[in-house]
Amino acid sequence: MAAYCRAERGPPVPAKPRTVKVDYVTDREFLRPTLVSVWSLLQNLTGPAELHIWGAGFAAPDWAEVEQVVATNGQVTLLCKDISSGYLEGAHGPTDYISAATMGRLFIPRLIDGYVLYIDGDTLVTGDISTLFAAELGEALAGVVRDYHISHWLSEPGKASTEREIRLQEIRQFMAPLPPEDYFNAGILMLNCDALRARPELLSRIEDVAAASACTHGDQDHLNALLKDAVVHLDPAWNASWGRVGRHRRLLAKSGLPREGLVPGKATIIHYHGPQKPWRSTRWDVWSSRGRATLVYRRALRRFLRTYPHLKPL
Repeated sequence: MAAYCRAERGPPVPAKPRTVKVDYVTDREFLRPTLVSVWSLLQNLTGPAELHIWGAGFAAPDWAEVEQVVATNGQVTLLCKDISSGYLEGAHGPTDYISAATMGRLFIPRLIDGYVLYIDGDTLVTGDISTLFAAELGEALAGVVRDYHISHWLSEPGKASTEREIRLQEIRQFMAPLPPEDYFNAGILMLNCDALRARPELLSRIEDVAAASACTHGDQDHLNALLKDAVVHLDPAWNASWGRVGRHRRLLAKSGLPREGLVPGKATIIHYHGPQKPWRSTRWDVWSSRGRATLVYRRALRRFLRTYPHLKPL
C-alpha cells in the first residue's frame, strides 16, 4: 500500500455525488452532549444525509430523545444501532473521561458502506459537513487531522518535559517509519469503508477492542498504528481543537508541514477534547482561545435548550 499521508489536497472530486453518512457512537452517560452535537450538525446540513447513532446501554427513553432531536430535519434518515452486546466485550476507555463505547467506531467499516464521517460527541458542528463528501480519498483508508497537542509539542522541542518526551517516544515507535508529526486525533474520521473492507485481515485487527484498550490512548493509538501509511490529512478545520485552526496551521508550518490539508476553510467541527468540557464550564477567560471556543459552545447550547430544555448536558 502506498503512503497517502503527504497527499494533502487529493485528486479531483467524484463525478457522482456521494451519500452523506455520519455516525456518532456514545453511551448513555454521554448522550446529552452528543445530542447537542447532532443538533448542530442538523442545523448546518444543506442536503439529505444518513445519520447513524450507535448507543451502548441505552433505554427506550434514550432512543426517544435521539428521535426527537433528529426529527427537526426532514432530509435526514436516522439509523439507530444498539451496540450494548457483541461489540465492546473486553473494551475499556484509556481515561475516566473517555468511554469504552467510543470503540464502537472500530466497527463502522464493516457495517456501513461508502464514505462515513465519524464525529465524537464532545464537538460542535459550525458548518456544512457535506462539502467534505465531495472530496476524493483515492485508495486511502481514512481522512484524518493531525493531533493538535502533538503538533504543539513537536514545534517546541526545547520545552519537552520528561512525561512529554516519554509520550513522544512511544508515538515515534508505533508510527515508524513515518514521523510522529503524522499522528492523528481520532475524534473526527472520514472512513473509506469500502477500501477498508477490501482488506479483511486489517479490518479484523482494527476491530480488536482488547488490543485497542491496551494502548496508552486507547483506540486512537491503535488506529494510528494500523492506518498510519494509508491516510489523507484533512485540514485542521475539520477537527478544530477548541477552535484553534489558525494556531494549528502555524504549528504545522513551524514543523515544515503544509499549513492546510484536504478541503481547507473555516472551522467546521470544533472539538472540545480533554477532561474539561464547555457545557460544564461556569467561568472562562474570553481572551483565551479555549474561552472563546467555550463561548461559542455556550451560545449554541442556549439555542438548543430553548427547544429541548429537558436535554441539558450534565
